[in-house]
Amino acid sequence: MPQTKAFLRKIYLEKRTLLSETEKLKANEKIHFLLFSRLMMHRYDRIHIYLTAQNKAEPETNHIINTLLNDFSPDLYVPKMDKKGQLAHYNYPGVQDLVLNKFGIPEPNEGESISSEKFFETDDDILLIIPLLAFDKKGYRVGYGGGFYDRFLQYKTPNTTLVGLSFFGADEAIEDLDEFDIPLNFCITPDRVYSFKAS
Repeated sequence: MPQTKAFLRKIYLEKRTLLSETEKLKANEKIHFLLFSRLMMHRYDRIHIYLTAQNKAEPETNHIINTLLNDFSPDLYVPKMDKKGQLAHYNYPGVQDLVLNKFGIPEPNEGESISSEKFFETDDDILLIIPLLAFDKKGYRVGYGGGFYDRFLQYKTPNTTLVGLSFFGADEAIEDLDEFDIPLNFCITPDRVYSFKAS
């Protein structure tokens, strides 16, 4: 039965809080393994990855970032929210140069950024690893409700691959989709990699 984004957001935030630290640790290890064993056979030129919020019990990306830097050496970007409700994009500076914003999300403290539109002005193969709370069987995601990634993704190109990370499997369907919703290409859970028809 289709559910609204608001309902799914509430349910999956609650489900996350019920996971123990041991359960999250094991789930993160499985997600990491599936990402690198199933999706990183292709070498991406540019990778953008979210930084894990401290207070949302979301799949963590620190270990993924370390593996990317050590084994793949990509052009690696992380986001920062600006005052206009947009994401700016910075080359990953290292954990020592990150600060927490008001939402408890690590962000680059300084450095040069590029806009969302400029980020996609390349012929490179791009991988985006983006946050979510829930997703459905067609690959549509439920975010946190701020619209930051919706505004970012409107500039995506055909050579962009969208990947979500989730502790839980796909929900049946999201009821209140709109024209700004862009489906994922893949979503990785501890149990499997979901693959969706390219948008």
